[in-house]
Amino acid sequence: MKSQYFLEEREKETLEIVGIVESEFSALTTDQLNIKPAGDKWSISECLAHLNLTLNIYIPQMQKVVEEKEKYGIQKENFSYSAIGKMAVKAMQPKTDKSIGFKIKTFKRLNPERAEMDARATMNSFLDFQRATIEVIHGLKNTSLSKPKIITAAGPILKMGIGDALHFMVAHNQRHIVQA
Repeated sequence: MKSQYFLEEREKETLEIVGIVESEFSALTTDQLNIKPAGDKWSISECLAHLNLTLNIYIPQMQKVVEEKEKYGIQKENFSYSAIGKMAVKAMQPKTDKSIGFKIKTFKRLNPERAEMDARATMNSFLDFQRATIEVIHGLKNTSLSKPKIITAAGPILKMGIGDALHFMVAHNQRHIVQA
């Protein structure tokens, strides 16, 4: 797929996520944001808090790549997923009917701490991360999407090219917005 198209699609998906949060979640009360749909399910606030914890791993690394993009060379015309990237995105992305394919256990360090959560601040922080994602996407134009490596939430043992990591991150956001 064309690299430019790949970036445009990630931006479009991110803007759709922002639209959902702003239109469906921002009018809710704090109590509504904190309601758990079932005992073991996360509330909207918990989903957003989990995403914030995860985004705090990816976004700073991606921003650093954008700041130092001359180190990584010029973007190839076509973007290709690595085998790991393709598998990770497929596992994370909701299906076209908005259902979740299969459950994936979250790392303990990425579990939201509901007791310490301010629902409004959590939502605002999430929206700030989405704006930062769009800035990263714009900053990646004409930059290699495979050379810069991003350490994943699994830790330094698993790194992905920034293109793979970007799509994984957006798919992860989509998954938990559907869940919320």
